[in-house]
Order: sequence, then structure tokens, then C-alpha cells
Amino acid sequence: MEPGRIRFIQRCALLCVLAMLAVACGDGGDDAATDEADAPADEADAPTDDPEGGAGQEEVLAAIDDVAERIEAGELSYDSSADTDEAIDALREVIPQPEGYPARSLEVVIGFGEGGGSDSYTRNVGFDASRIMGENIIYSNVPGASGEVALGQMFTRAPDGYTVASAITNQVINDALETQPYSFVDDVAFIIRQQGPTEVYWVTEDSQFETFEDMLDFAVENPGEVTVSGSGIGSDDEFRLLSLGSELDTEFGYVPFDSVGDRISALLGGDIDVLHETGGTVFDVYQDGQIRPLAYGGDIVFEDIDPDIPSVADLGYEVPIGRWRGMVGLPDTDPEILDYLHNIFYAAAQLPSYKEFEEEFFQHVAGGYLNGEEFEEEARREREEVQALAEEFGYDTETVDDVVVEEDEFTTVDSQLASAPRGSVSGTVTYEPTGST
Repeated sequence: MEPGRIRFIQRCALLCVLAMLAVACGDGGDDAATDEADAPADEADAPTDDPEGGAGQEEVLAAIDDVAERIEAGELSYDSSADTDEAIDALREVIPQPEGYPARSLEVVIGFGEGGGSDSYTRNVGFDASRIMGENIIYSNVPGASGEVALGQMFTRAPDGYTVASAITNQVINDALETQPYSFVDDVAFIIRQQGPTEVYWVTEDSQFETFEDMLDFAVENPGEVTVSGSGIGSDDEFRLLSLGSELDTEFGYVPFDSVGDRISALLGGDIDVLHETGGTVFDVYQDGQIRPLAYGGDIVFEDIDPDIPSVADLGYEVPIGRWRGMVGLPDTDPEILDYLHNIFYAAAQLPSYKEFEEEFFQHVAGGYLNGEEFEEEARREREEVQALAEEFGYDTETVDDVVVEEDEFTTVDSQLASAPRGSVSGTVTYEPTGST
């Protein structure tokens, strides 16, 4: 046989073999794909990054918690003075990041002035959130109307994920009272809630009231004579007091001030009898021996303050809406971005810098964390609760609008918390809604 013909036959045979191999490989590939499709769902161990998949977020949070545990165990370095460190790098690896986001600074609008509870919370949780993002956070203090002016500013921004607002209980109350042209609960996207109520009923060291029950007994016998100060008209402080008065069939004299310093000065100066205030905010005054607690305002006993003092819930009284803080955004924002923001703020709260801040101000006692979905559900429940209370008490919503503090002098206390302008407590006290809460 001629050599050329032999080579032709060999090439044909080789092509046939290659064709059969291709078919065999194709069948094997199809079978493999079928096997993967038929595999049980629980064999898929990779976490999902779908922001609407609850399991995906749970897995991310578990990974964040694991990083936090490794930091606490000393396995990962944490250096708050550096742009990044092992802890921040580890968090970036476990937090899914939307494509192209963030590409610039994030603005957080704060509805109260610098130095108050909302401002301190926002800046402290934002510190490590900024490091995780690798972008700056710009803090815009826009005080007014219990945080509503700040929300109004956020509503003028594009829903691109670059503007969020620091939120507080007052905004749910304002929504329930319908004092604003929009609905907080219906018109925002809930990102995360991070602080729970930590209010305490305080009196001066030499107060005639030895116990909370002493104060209540006096209030029952002398309606309207026990004066209690809180953070403002239409605040959670006022609604807690209204609820307590309703249970006892009596009234309290509610004296609101927009500044923490004003409230402390009023108590120490004898202008009010009781102060309803966050524990950490006045802890230095307590340590100085100038004030003492009568009762914890919610259902938690603060062991680090005084384990022998009861909570209002322990005494058998109802505890309505309390003061929380968190973050909200615009409802048309990409859900993946909202989920990312939730995760970075959650992660920042697990790191040493923020945890030290919370412990200093006793915010760690109450917890308060809720994810976006839980936050919205709780806000809706609270709105219904406040609406019912307002109807029961015949609450006059006009008192919430256009309120101004009358200037006067108070006794100055030796505390940096009492450096704000003084206000009058004569008659019905109103306030300029531009301070710190």
C-alpha cells in the first residue's frame, strides 16, 4: 500500500478516536451538571451574598462575630490609630461589597448638636465603619424639631447610598403624632438599630424621696407637685411619665429641656424634683455624690450603678417606648447597598473602640441591636403604641410645635455636662429644638 494512503487512513482513525473522546467528555460533563443539580440543597455550603436572603446576612454576621472573637483572643491586631490593621482587613474579607460602592465619602446627618447622645453614638460607630469602607464619613449636625430637620435634609438627597441619617425614638413619636409632612416609619429604609433604652430616674443626694415608691406615693397624694425633667416635649421621657401617671391616676409636672446640662442644672439647683436621664450621661455627677438613682426606667437593672435599685418593670409598672438610636436611609436605595451599610455598622460596633464607648456610657447594658427588617417591625409597633397613648391621654400635638426656651440663670454645677445655656422652669416650660439628645 502506498505510504500516502497509509497516512490518510491513520489520520481518519485518529479523528474517529478524537470524536469518540469528545462525545464521552460531553456526556460526562452533562452527567456532572445533572449530579450537581440533583445534589441536596444542604450540600451547598458557600454563603449567599443575596441581600434579601436572610441566611446570607446571618452567615455574614456570624463571620463578623468570629473576627471579633479573634480580636479579643489576640489573634488579630487592632490599631485604631492606623488606616487599617489585621482586624479591618479580616472584616473586609467577610463583608460582601457592592460593585463600585462606595466610591466616595458617606454623609451621615445627625438631628442634634455636637456632644449629645445621638452625636456621640454616630461618630463612635462611624469611626471604624469608615475604616472598613476605606472612605471618609462626613458628619452633618442639623439640629431641629427632635431630629426632623436632619431627616428633611436626607430626603433631598439622591437614593444612591451616600447619605444616611442617625435616627432616634423621637422620630417615631413625631410620626405617631403626625407633626411632620411625611411619615418616618413609612418613608425611610431601616438599616440598623444599635442602642436600647438606658434611662434612670435620678434625684439629688439629699432628696426627700428615699425610694421610687416614696416619690410615687407623694405624687398620688399631691397631683402635679412632683416635677420631672426630660429631653423635650413629645419625647419618650414625657410618654413614659404620662403612662406612669395614668397607672397611678395622678399627674406629674413635666419640665422639658433640650440640653443635658440644663436638665442636670435644674435638678441640682432644686428647680425640679426628679431627672429622667440616660445613665452614662450623668455618671460623673453620680460618682461625685451629687445625685442617686431611684429606679431604672425600663426593665434592666444596671449592676455597675447600683444592683439594689429596682427597675420600673420590676415594680410592676408598664414601660412604654424607650430611647433607641440607629441608622436609616432612603427607601429607593439599592438593597445590596443597604445591606452593606448594615454590615459595616454592625461590624464597627463589635470592635474595641465602640465597645469601650458603650461601656463608658452604659449603652452595653441594654443591647438594642435589630437588623433592618426587625427595626422596621419594632418602629411600626411603637408608632401604634404611641398613637394609643396619645389618644388615651388626649395629647395636644400643638404643644410639640414652635417651642422656645425662656432664657434665665440656673445654678452652675461643676461638670462639663452643664455648660449649655440655662432655661426657665416657671410655668409651662418649652424649648428651642436645637440641642443634644
